[in-house]
Amino acid sequence: MVVEDATKTPIVTLTTDFGLNDYFVAVLKGVLLQELPSARLIDVTHNLSRHDIISAAFVIKEVVAYFPVGTIHLVVIDPGVGTSRKKMIVKHKGQTIVAPDNGVLTYLLNEAGSQAFEVLDSSNLKFKISPTFAERDHFAPIASALAKGIFPEDIGEKMSDAHQLNDLFCRQKESEVLGKIVYFDHFGNAITNLTRESLGEKLQNSHNLSVLYKKIRFVGLKKNYVEGLKDEGNLIINSSDHLEIFVPGKSAKKQFKFQLMEDILTI
Repeated sequence: MVVEDATKTPIVTLTTDFGLNDYFVAVLKGVLLQELPSARLIDVTHNLSRHDIISAAFVIKEVVAYFPVGTIHLVVIDPGVGTSRKKMIVKHKGQTIVAPDNGVLTYLLNEAGSQAFEVLDSSNLKFKISPTFAERDHFAPIASALAKGIFPEDIGEKMSDAHQLNDLFCRQKESEVLGKIVYFDHFGNAITNLTRESLGEKLQNSHNLSVLYKKIRFVGLKKNYVEGLKDEGNLIINSSDHLEIFVPGKSAKKQFKFQLMEDILTI
């Protein structure tokens, strides 16, 4: 069996908040293709709300789980562009993720075996001053270097103080579990950080599972979207094992005016 050399046909995924109306995504791809003409560039999304680190963290957590060893992920949601915020690489289960050190890789950093590196100027990689487009001038060159076989250790130093967003994880509060809404999908379903694992024994009597949002109570797990009560908020454990609130055929986000990082409490 012939094993393809990953450095000859690297896979590089792109996750940004650039949108598609400007030239930014094309420039990012151009920089990568100049250095990696045979690269397979995969657009994850460019439609995240601007500076939405919370949603980006969830997206990259989900995406990394399904890509092969050797994949390089470029994650550019960077409200601190042009400041002293660090440039980082995270090694995670045989893949590498390049991103600003702003919490966007919180989920991955909390998984066993992950290692973080701060990328610095070195003989292997020199950075020019870039006050507004570090994605082009800093992060794309980092991804290119990794795709060519340079190790994170060659262009960075191990770091143990990577910025993390601790509120992305639910908390036990006596017999209750306090969670938050961490993502809205295209359909307006509200995905929380309450997981099958964190809910534990509460799922044994799933028909009575009760979740409180402000003064609104949602009761009982559904097995699928079709089971959901029309025009009402319903609960389901989704395909990512997260508790999700949905309204059949409608946007739960719009109906309940949900906002990211609002509290959800199991009672």
